[in-house]
Amino acid sequence: MPILQINTNIPKEKVTEEFNLNLCETLAKTLNKPVGYCAVHILADQIMSFGGTFEPCAHVSLISIGRLGVEENKKHSKVIMDELEKLGIPSNRVYIFFQDAHPFELGYNKTTFAEILAENN
Repeated sequence: MPILQINTNIPKEKVTEEFNLNLCETLAKTLNKPVGYCAVHILADQIMSFGGTFEPCAHVSLISIGRLGVEENKKHSKVIMDELEKLGIPSNRVYIFFQDAHPFELGYNKTTFAEILAENN
C-alpha cells in the first residue's frame, strides 16, 4: 500500500540494495503497515537543484492508504529525512509530498485495496 518514491541527485552508487530494503522496513514500521505491501523506488542521478544549487537534495512522494495526517506526517517526515541523511542529503534540502489515497485508487494483485481490505474485515 505505501509507496515511497525518492528523486535525488546523488550518484546511484551511493544507493545500495541494502539501503533500499532498510528504508522499506523503516517505512513499514513508521506507518504500521505490513512490509510485504511497502514499495520503495529511488531514482538517483537526477539532474536536480534545490535553493539555487546542485548540492545533494531530494524530492520525495509518500502515498499511503491512511496513517497520514497533520501529526503523523511530522513523525514520518523525521523518519524519512533521518534515512536520507545517511546518504548525505541534508534535511533542509528535502521536500516530502504526502498523499492519503483511497483504497479504490490503488490496484494490486488484479484488484484494488478496496476489495482486499473489505475481505480482511
